[in-house]
Order: sequence, then structure tokens, then C-alpha cells
Amino acid sequence: MKSCISYFHITLVILFLASLLCQSVSAEDSLILAVHPFLSNEELEKKFTPIADYLGSKTGKKIIVRIGSSYEEHIQYIGLDKVDVAYMGPASYVRMVNKFGNKPLLAKLEVNGQSYFQGNIIARKDSGIKTMDDLLKGKRIAFGDPNSTMSYIVPHYMLHKAGVFSEHSTEHQFLLSHDNVALAVLSGDFDAGAVKPAVFRKYEAKGLRTIAVTPRISEHLFVVRKNLPVGQIKMLRNAMLNIHKSNEGLAALHAIKKSITGLVEAKSSDYDNLRKILLESDKLH
Repeated sequence: MKSCISYFHITLVILFLASLLCQSVSAEDSLILAVHPFLSNEELEKKFTPIADYLGSKTGKKIIVRIGSSYEEHIQYIGLDKVDVAYMGPASYVRMVNKFGNKPLLAKLEVNGQSYFQGNIIARKDSGIKTMDDLLKGKRIAFGDPNSTMSYIVPHYMLHKAGVFSEHSTEHQFLLSHDNVALAVLSGDFDAGAVKPAVFRKYEAKGLRTIAVTPRISEHLFVVRKNLPVGQIKMLRNAMLNIHKSNEGLAALHAIKKSITGLVEAKSSDYDNLRKILLESDKLH
């Protein structure tokens, strides 16, 4: 009886260990692609699942899209190597490196043949506001998300440098999205705002003008956790840098944004000008 019980226990232990091994193998066969929540979860799943599937087909890994609950969580998760690959905005990337150190870079976006982008500080065409000097006297300014490169961080820095906030008389408010900013300026609720170029073009004909353009900032990028095996990093990077060479790859890029023409090499030094802006911006608060 005793030997039967021992045999039974040993069998259970073996089955349990085999189960753990299978789970481990299964986990190693999948990777997490993390995306910051700049749109709804449903929209982001739709946009990034095609590139996840494409990269999975090239690397032999199942790649699962995971949407962060906040920009801060997104930075924390890739910083602590809790996700495998992360799509990041430039400011989030710089802040992540400042806090957690460098991570291997895979590639950055190329949009309409350019790997940098700029933002627009906007006003209504009929408002009489034509330059940043016209914002010096107690105007109301709309920003998007406080972690957004082009709807807050860079334009806020520019406005400070221009003296707009020096008297503490200019009001500003966060409206969470670029579209909200454009609509708020059009409605007259705010005198000026900051948006990305695509949103400015979307609403320009409805009565918006650009009063200033930000410096060029290197585009959004993909980074990878530091402890991912070197061979996997190389496969992912190679798949990204060659993604534009096939119809399937281009379709995956266009699911994210139709104007993306490819993914190109990214270097940490590409973001040095943004590092300086963030450093000076942090001193303003």
C-alpha cells in the first residue's frame, strides 16, 4: 500500500513538473509587444496586430499586443524588462532611458520618407493671433497629454522660452488628445493649442493656422528588453529594417499609419536634441 502511494505521488510530481516545463516552453515561444495608450485599446489592437503577426512569421514567435494602462506604466514595464518589445514615443523613450538606462533599439518610423517629425502650435485664422508674441497677454492654451512629445512637451518648452508663461497669466489645460485640442481651438474655448501635423492638416480647412513649428524630433521607435537573447534581437531588427520590401510588410506598417514608408535604423544619439529640451523643461516646473 505504502509503495503504491509513493508511486502515485511520484507520478503526480512528474506530471506537475512536465506541466511547468510545457508552460515555460510555451512562454518562451511568445513575445509581448507593448504599446502606449494613445488611442483606445480596440483601435490600437487593430493597428498593431498586423505588425505583431508579421514579426511573428519572421521570427517563429507568437507576438501578443499588450496596451499599457498609462504612459507611466508603459515606461515602467519596458524599463523593468517586463515586456519584450515596446513601441514608444520619443519623449517616453528618453524618460525611460533617464530612469532605467539604455535598451537595445530595433528601428524607428520613416513617415513619407522622413525619420523625424515636427509639431504645430495653432490658432484660429480669424483670431488675430499670428505669432507666439500674440500669446503673451493672458491667453488660454490647450495641450493634449502631459506625456505627449508634440501636444505638450516640446511646444510647452517653446512657449516658455518665448516668455508666454513668464507672467503666470496664461492659462493652460490638458485635453488628452490632439483632436480635442484642435476642436477646442476651433470652438473658441482656447486661443491656441499644440498638435501633431496630421491633426493640423485634418482641421486646417475648418479655420486653423499654424503660428509656430517645433524643432525636428526623431520619430517614434521600437525598443527591446535588455535581457532578450541576442539572436532574437537580431531577428527582430532584421525583420523590421526589411519590412518595407514586401506587400505584407507594407500592409502591416500602413495599419499603424498609412503614411509610414518603412522602418529605419535608430540610434540613441538621434534623440539628443530632445534630451536637452526635456532637461530644460524639467527645470521650468
